[in-house]
Amino acid sequence: MSQPARPAGTATAWAGINIALVKYWGKRDTARNLPAVSSLSLTLAEMGTRTTVTFDPSLTADVFELDGAVRDDPRVVALLDGIRGLRRVERHARVVSRNHVPTASGLASSASGAAALAAAAWAATGGDLAAARADRAFIELVRRGSGSAPRSLYGGLVELDRDSGGVRPVLSAGAWDLRMVVARLARGPKTTSSREGMARTAATSPFYPAWVGSHPADMVEAREAIEGRDLPRLGAVMERSTYKMHAAMLGADPPLRYWNGRTLDALDRVQALRAAGVGAWATMDAGPHVKVLCAADDAEAVAAALAEVAAPGDVTVASAGPGALIEP
Repeated sequence: MSQPARPAGTATAWAGINIALVKYWGKRDTARNLPAVSSLSLTLAEMGTRTTVTFDPSLTADVFELDGAVRDDPRVVALLDGIRGLRRVERHARVVSRNHVPTASGLASSASGAAALAAAAWAATGGDLAAARADRAFIELVRRGSGSAPRSLYGGLVELDRDSGGVRPVLSAGAWDLRMVVARLARGPKTTSSREGMARTAATSPFYPAWVGSHPADMVEAREAIEGRDLPRLGAVMERSTYKMHAAMLGADPPLRYWNGRTLDALDRVQALRAAGVGAWATMDAGPHVKVLCAADDAEAVAAALAEVAAPGDVTVASAGPGALIEP
C-alpha cells in the first residue's frame, strides 16, 4: 500500500540464503515471476547478503555496488522503483551489497540479495520491516527481484505458495535444531542462469509436466514430516524432490547439467554416511554444490566426509537462521 511521503535516509539489512527442501523450478507467470510449484525452504544463519541502501539527494541515478564493483543491474533499479512508489520517495539510492556466498553459482545469492536490498530500502524510508512482511505489494516486489527471495524474509522453515505467491513461516529457527552442511564444489558463476534454465526446462523437457504434477504430494509429505519432527522422512522427500528437478533439467533440449564430477563424489559420500548409520540427506540447486541436511549431532561427521571432496575451507556447517533483519 502507498505510504505518506517522508524523508529517506540509510539502513543496512542482512538476509540469509534459503535452501529449498522441496524445490521450486519453473514459472507459471514470467511477468510477475510467479512459481509453477510451491516450495519449502530452510533459511541459513551463516551464509547470506549484507546490503546498505542510502537515499541520497545528490544522486542523479541509482548506483549499485556488489562485492566492491559497480554494476548495472535493471532488477535492482526495478526493485528500488517499486519501493519508491510504495513509500512515495523520489530520491535515487546508493546500494552497497556484499555476498557472503559465491555470486551466481547456485548458492542462492540472488534470493538473499533481493531480500536484503528490499529490507534495507524499506527501512531507509522509515518503514517497519515486520509490517512489510504482511504487505502483499512488498512481497510481490521482492518476488519479482528473485522468485525465491520472499522465503529469505522469514527465518527457519518457510513455505512459498504457488497460487498466491505469498510466503509464510512454517517453523521458527529455534524450534528444530537442524544443520545444513554446504560443500562448495566449483569456482565462478554457472554458465546457465536459473531463469534461463527454468525457461528451457519448461519449454523443452518431456519430464517437466511430471515434475509439476507430482509436486503437491511432496509438499504434503514435507509438512507432515516437519509437524512430526521426522528428519528421515523430511530428508527422503527432500532428496526425491531434488532428483526429480534435476531429471527434468536433464531432459531439456539441450540438456541442463549443473553437476560436476565432485558433485557425484559428494553424493556418494552422503550415501555412505547413511549406510553407516549417520542421518544425512543431500540436496542440490542449479549449481554443482551439495548441501546436506542433518541433525546437529551429525554435522561434524557430515562435514568431515564432504571435506574429502571439497577444497580446504569450502565446507560450511550452517544452522537455521532468522529472517531478514535491519542492523543497528
